[in-house]
Amino acid sequence: MKKIIQTLMFIILIASCADNDILPDKPFNGNAAEVDSIRTVGELPEDSLNIKYMMQTNSDLIISDRIIYKNSIYVLDLSLEEAKQLSISDDMYQKYVEIVSNMNKDNKEH
Repeated sequence: MKKIIQTLMFIILIASCADNDILPDKPFNGNAAEVDSIRTVGELPEDSLNIKYMMQTNSDLIISDRIIYKNSIYVLDLSLEEAKQLSISDDMYQKYVEIVSNMNKDNKEH
């Protein structure tokens, strides 16, 4: 019995070390079902890189990501100075200060 278990463990070990591609090597055609076939950033299609760039440089996304819920209130976890360093305009910053204030008003009503 011990020999059988050892043999099975050895076979499983060898099979798990096989150098097989789990995902097929085929070009990405924009179909959402094929997203999991992308393995590295170097293989991303140009559109995906543009989308990633837009997400990382969009002021609205950057500042909205810094709204946190802390001690039962919403807080903009970004100072005006930090916003300026991230090239976020004063108007945009003030807009989000107002949004956070309104969120807290709505939060108190519920």
